[in-house]
Order: sequence, then structure tokens, then C-alpha cells
Amino acid sequence: MRYRFLLGVLVLAAVQSAPAAGLLVPDDVKLPPLAMVNHKVTVAIEDQVAVTTVEQAFRNHTDRNLEATYLFPVPRGASVNKFTMWVDGKETTGELLDAKKAHQVYTDIVRRTQDPGLLEYLGNDLMRLKVFPVLPRKDQKVRISFTSVAPMEQGVVEYVYPLRTDGKATRTLEEFSVKLTIKSQHPVQSVYSPTHAIDLKRKGDNEVAVEFEKSQALLDKDFQLFYGLGKQEIGLTPLTYRPVTGDDGYFMLLISPQIGAMKATRVPRDLVLVLDTSGSMSDLKMSQAKKALKHLLSNLDEGDRFGLIGFASTVHNYESKLLSANSEQLERARKWVDDLRAGGGTAIQPALDAALDMRTKDPGRSFTIAFFTDGMPTIDERDPAKIVKNVTARADKSENVRIFTFGVGDDVNATMLDQLADATRAVSTYVRPAEDIETKAAALNAKISHPVMTNVKLTTTNVKLSEMYPPKLPDLFHGGQLVVIGRYTGQGASAVKLTGMVGAEERELVYELTFPVKAEANGFVEHLWARRKVGYLLDQIRASGESKEVVEEVTTLAKKYGIATPYTSYLVVPDAPLPVIRHERDRFVPLGGLDPSNGPQGAAGASTGTGISGAGGPGNLSGNGGIGGIGGGFGGGFRPPGLVPAPRPGALRPTTVTASPKTVTDYAREQAAKPEAKGNLGAARGTEQDRLLEGELRNLPADKRDAVYADALKKAQSESKTFKDAADNYSARRLQQNQQGTLGVDLSLSSNALREQNRLTATANQQVGGRNCVEIGGVWIDDKFTAQTKTVAVKAQSDAYFRILEKQPQMKDVFRLGNHLVWLTPSGTGLVIDANDGKDKLTDAEIDALFAAAKK
Repeated sequence: MRYRFLLGVLVLAAVQSAPAAGLLVPDDVKLPPLAMVNHKVTVAIEDQVAVTTVEQAFRNHTDRNLEATYLFPVPRGASVNKFTMWVDGKETTGELLDAKKAHQVYTDIVRRTQDPGLLEYLGNDLMRLKVFPVLPRKDQKVRISFTSVAPMEQGVVEYVYPLRTDGKATRTLEEFSVKLTIKSQHPVQSVYSPTHAIDLKRKGDNEVAVEFEKSQALLDKDFQLFYGLGKQEIGLTPLTYRPVTGDDGYFMLLISPQIGAMKATRVPRDLVLVLDTSGSMSDLKMSQAKKALKHLLSNLDEGDRFGLIGFASTVHNYESKLLSANSEQLERARKWVDDLRAGGGTAIQPALDAALDMRTKDPGRSFTIAFFTDGMPTIDERDPAKIVKNVTARADKSENVRIFTFGVGDDVNATMLDQLADATRAVSTYVRPAEDIETKAAALNAKISHPVMTNVKLTTTNVKLSEMYPPKLPDLFHGGQLVVIGRYTGQGASAVKLTGMVGAEERELVYELTFPVKAEANGFVEHLWARRKVGYLLDQIRASGESKEVVEEVTTLAKKYGIATPYTSYLVVPDAPLPVIRHERDRFVPLGGLDPSNGPQGAAGASTGTGISGAGGPGNLSGNGGIGGIGGGFGGGFRPPGLVPAPRPGALRPTTVTASPKTVTDYAREQAAKPEAKGNLGAARGTEQDRLLEGELRNLPADKRDAVYADALKKAQSESKTFKDAADNYSARRLQQNQQGTLGVDLSLSSNALREQNRLTATANQQVGGRNCVEIGGVWIDDKFTAQTKTVAVKAQSDAYFRILEKQPQMKDVFRLGNHLVWLTPSGTGLVIDANDGKDKLTDAEIDALFAAAKK
């Protein structure tokens, strides 16, 4: 399998505010919401009735008893029929506030914490509970249980848990977990989360267990789950998105077999294992490869057949024909594998020809080749493109051939291995020098060992499907799920036909679906479609070279959806945040560099905060200091790294400096004035992020807690360099250098992570209020902003800020980006939000002028 090149999986470095799950807010307005220690969610859904139980623990880092209020927003659209609260195991009376009453509570918390994340929940109901006492230096446990009905449309049930939390607790100090069970009278078919990497355990066709668990988890997005109900032996679950009626829509189809119905239809398979035994296969690689082959042999079932081939300068067949996978034959085969020795060249074309020669004409069997190599062709045909052409021409004569490729080490032609796999509806796996071959082979085998339906195809009536990814649908395996994403033209009812081979029999299943004329939910489908398309286009460029049209298409999509590519390397997102920094007189304290458990507590002017380790202890908000952290907003005295003067070279954090921080307005103009920003403001992000990453790594304390943080920043630097090197090679027409070696493997993993993407990841831009904003140094800036743009600065959470929200409610989506942003209003004026600068009041006439359409 193509494992993805590491991309940013966290929300951008303390630049995007995050709304609330459960918060414990002290009554003392000088204290922020308490840090979250753990967060455990248990959900039981039976025939759409969901009983959700939440257990949270919050830490009081102060030396005194606290009075506090626990707040939990009700998911929009959820109908809470019953709820119960417990504090330290004792049932306690709470209250359920309707949306109108909750509005003022949400607004008050936003004002107090200077975190705009809660704005998302304006319009939602709210559960509230008083908690006293919260003991000093202790953890306070709160449990809440509520019953709601999960909505269903077109046989698809959606469950949402409002996980995103206030910026103060964007990471749990310890454990976060979601354990969910689904029971239904009707078979549960596809199960999918666009937000979290869930584990599934099916207990039958009518019951599924879902789990997600992580230590020090980032709580940056709501937990969202979809599951389909139906009686077909293969389930097909639709998700659609069409925000504009006149445009083509986006669709996602989840295809998965039922357990009981498909067990008897397993397709017998023929498996040929082909191992490179050339001289470059060192002792360790050869030992691991032998274990991998023996593992694959051991997992063959009765009725399967197998073949073995070793190749170096010449090809050596174990037998010239396929053998039955009985215990005697398998034992002999394992001994033959043990006797293989490394030495000689690399005859890739003859080895693949020998494997294809073993194929029979039996239409009821799948024919699979597992091809292991650690090098490039040196014997016989040496041109990778010709090898691909020759092999695929033979494979195309039968739709049943699958070639799964394993690139061992970095001295391989990744493009060739990718194309061999793609052409035969298979996947490629790369085993990097520090990785184990057997582990990778075992992981792949677990997914593909039991084929259910092969040569899968989709057709429709009335509605046209286009730009579908993957273009060639892979086989459907027992326990697996296909995720197909594309565009649709037309509207209304459509018969979707799923056809394929089940053994020697051609099968057709028909599903009656409705493709809506407008659908405003499920916006993630559009973003995932764009990422997949870019992945395929990048592979096309890497294989055949650049064309003006394809490069322009990649660049346009990448800019719009925040996708890092060789043409948009400035959109790389680190897998960890740069530190939030508090300006305290002339001392800048990077919050990631402080230990929340040891900092001073509760005294005026004292501050601790959040950082890479997660939710920190309480700071002091008396100086309008807000909440920072991964995904958290910057309030009051906390500033994004871009606004802070660079520390002295070689200085350790915390750094004493005398320069004043920049305002958002000055910083935005500075970025827009950079030469590289002309016509593309996002390009300024690349040089700015390079500066911040380099400075942060140079000044990072050498303590154990920062090791993971430093590694994440170095990986971001490496990824950016990979894209820049690739762009240079394309520009100089050095295509081969992007196809092979370490760079070739890196690019393969990167583009194919996009091709296979099923969940949203962090991006360096956001589309809000009809505008595209790019994050630069922790500040969100409208990409059409120039150094000459007229601006109006408004102080975050001021009277002017909330008056804008009252008159223009849609601005909550813009303000949720954080407390440091520039957004172009309809008048063409740049509205600047700054936590430490700007107007406290605006008249209604001034606000109306901002939102009046610009005169042409």
C-alpha cells in the first residue's frame, strides 16, 4: 500500500480557534477554563437513538478552592430528550438552556476568554451545571449523559459529537477516547468518519463497534460518523454536496460487503510471489523479505494456488506451474525460500514475464503477483517506461491480473512501481530503510487476502458521474470498504448499478439513490475530491513530464484547497505548532517552553500556558491575555509568532527583548509587500514559515519534552525541501530525478497520500465568507489583500466586534479563524481583527459602509 508522506495532520500552529466540547469555567474572571486531563466518550446507538455518556476530568492548578460552571453545547439538530449530570459520582441537577438563552452565555465566554471558537455554537442549546468546590491541585471529574436521535437521510445515519474544545484545552493532558456501538434492526453496511481514523470491529451484520483512542489528543474537530443501513449483500452508502444549484455536485460512495451474505462468495486466488535476490539485497533485507514471503504463504487458504520466483541476473522458478496450497506443498515452498541467496543484477522484465506466464485461463480465479525489489532494472530491458508498457499490455489481456509492488529501500524507480500497480487495480508499498518488510507485507495481506468482488464498475441512469477517483475501482475485499469520490451532473432519482465478478459469475446490484439539486452539508466531500484529483495529476506529471494545462490545473486546485505540491510548497503545514508567545512587558514567553504544572499560579501578572504538550495550567487574563495553543486562538497578550520580533541568534527561550510586537495591519502589509507575494500572497508564507521554523529550531531548549516537537518541525522543513527540489527538477527537465531514489519515493508517498485521502487534514488556507484566507506566521490574511488596501482595525471581542456580529451574523465564520486576521469586506476595505490593537467601537453607519458592495 502506498503510505502517505507525512503531511500536517494538526490544525495550524495556534492560528485557528476551536469551539467548545465540555468546558469547566471558573467564576473568577481572572482565570481561564481549566485544563482538560482526560475526555472519554461512550455512545450506544440503537435504531438511531443515541445515548451519549461523557466523562471528563479537569485540573485545578491553583492553590485554592474554585467555584466553576460546566458548559456543554448540544450538537446542532440534536433533539436532547433526557440528560443527567454527575459530579464525583453524585447525580447533580443541571439545566438545559435553549438557543436564545444560551446565546448570551456563549457570547460572555467569548468576551472573557478572548477565544472566538465558541461562536460556532451560537444558535445551539446548552447544558449547564454549577460545580463547587473544585479542590486545589486536584482533578475535578464530571460525567454527563444525554439521549438524542441521530438523523437519517437516504438510509445514511449521521452522528456528531461536539468535540472541538476551547483553545485552553486543545489537547488532553492524558487520554481521549470514543467508544461507540451501533445496533440496528437492519444490516449496518458502510461505516465512515471524515474526521477521525476509527477502528471497526463487526460483531455481525447488525452490530458494529467503533473506537478511537489517543493519548494527549488534539481536540481540533468534532467527531463525525456516518453509517449506512440496507439489505443488499454489498452496501452502497451515498454522501453528496452541492452548494450551488447550477454547478456540478460532489459525491462520495462507500461500498462494503456484509459479513454473512458474502462469506460464501470468497473468490479463490492464485498468488505468485516474486523476490529480487540481486546483490543489493543485504543480509537484513533478505532475511526480512524471506519472512514476508513465508508469511504470505502461510495465509493462503484451501482452494488457493501459489507460485514462487526468485530473480537476480536470471530468473529462477520454484516450479513452472501453480501449485495447490496444501500443507505439504507449502512446507516445501518455505524451505525453498530459506535457501535463496543474494547476488547478481536486477532482471525485472524477465521476472515479471515469468510470473505472468504462470497465469491460467480460469475465469473464476483472481491472479495476484506480489513483486518485491530493492533496485532498478540492470538486466534485459532497462527502460522503466518500456517495462510498464510491456507488462501492462500482457496484463490487460485479462482483467483478473493484479500486481502488488513492494519497493524495498530508496534505490527504486517509484514511478515504475506505481504504474505497474495502478494499471492492474493494485497498490504499491514502500519499505523505507528503517522499516520492516514483513510487517508491511503482513499489513497488506490482511486487507487483500479475501477478495469478494473483482473488476468492480459503477454506472448510473439519469445522473452522470465524472472525474471519479480512483478512476479504476480496485477489488472489493471481505472486511474492506471502497471510498469513491467524484462529481455529478443532473439531479433527482438515479439507479446506480454496481457490477463485478464474484468468482466466475458476473453480478449486478442496483441501488435507488437521489442526487440533490442542492445540498449544503458534507462540504468535506468537495475538499477530499480536490485532494484526490491533485494526487492523480501529480502522478501524471511525474510519469510524463509537465504540460502547461496540467500544471495550471494543479496550481489552481492547490491554491484553492490549501494543498502542498511542488508548485505550492509554501502550503506545507507542520505536524506541530509554533509556540504562542505572551508579551509581558519586555519579555516574550513562548508558551510551549513552560511547564504548566510548575509555573506560578493565580498571581497578578503570572502566566503559564499551552504548548506542544497540550492543555496547560491557568494563566492570568487580567492583561487581556487570551487562550493559545494548538488550534487555539490568540487572545489579549498572546501573539502569533509572526508578530513577535525575532530573538537574538543563539538565545535560549524565554528570550528578553526590547522591541515591540507588530500590529496585524503592519504585519499584513509587510507580507503583501514582499516581491514573491506579487499576484500570490500565499507565496509569502513560504519564506515566513522557513524563517519561523529555522528560528524556532535554533532556539529550542534541549529538553526531552521538545523532542517530538523538534522532529515535527524538521519534517516540515524536509517536506518543503522535497517539493522545492522536485519543482527545480521539473523546471530543468530532469524528470528521472523525480521518479527514482529517495526523492522519487518521497514524491510517490506524497502524491498517493492525496490519491487515497479519506479524511480531512490541516491546510494553510481557509475559505470563509466567500473569501480565501491564507495563514502566514499565525495571522490569517485575505489572499487578495495588498500593501495598498485600505483597512479598518477592530479590537477582538470589543463592543465593535460584537456589534459587527449582531448586524452581520455570517461573520462568525470569519471571526472563528482567530483574533489576528485580515478579511476583505464587500466594500473592498480590509477588516482587521487584532487582539491588541484597533477600534473598540463602530457606529452602525460605519459597519454598513464596510459591508456595502464596492462601486464599480
